[in-house]
Amino acid sequence: MPCCCDQNGHQMNKTWIRRLKPEDLDKVAALNTLAFGGTEEASIVRHLHADHDSLLSLVTHRGDELVGHIEFFRILIGGKPSAVGLGPMSVLPELQGRGIGSSLVRMGLLVMAGRGESLVFVLGHPEFYTKLGFSADLAKPFVAPWSGPAFMAHAINPGAPESGELTYPAAFG
Repeated sequence: MPCCCDQNGHQMNKTWIRRLKPEDLDKVAALNTLAFGGTEEASIVRHLHADHDSLLSLVTHRGDELVGHIEFFRILIGGKPSAVGLGPMSVLPELQGRGIGSSLVRMGLLVMAGRGESLVFVLGHPEFYTKLGFSADLAKPFVAPWSGPAFMAHAINPGAPESGELTYPAAFG
């Protein structure tokens, strides 16, 4: 899937998005470790895949180099598979702020909407995710392991649940 434009609308040469392949997991783990400065997110991704809890995992390439990754996973609301979680999402530190992360989020949301999912949650930077349609107010009525302005939701199809208790996969401890 070809991608991407930077935040100024300029095409980024030879940058494209595709589904993660099992042989990408080591590169994705290294990318997450670089982007987050620790191994927790890399461990989460490995755990999601080992437990078959990943719904969608996309990577961005620039030429032959893997430069971005995003993960989507199932969240239960009141014990029912009613929502999706986004994260971790990582971009090579020297390429952050160039539209790679936004393109990954948009592509993932498009796929999730096409699959009939209605609600996506994220724990992340409010400045970044609110530009992509996420809202802390939409997440407030849900009971989750965390709360506050960094915990946000995005309704991507009609019929999204409006409240309930969230259960995350075991990868999140």
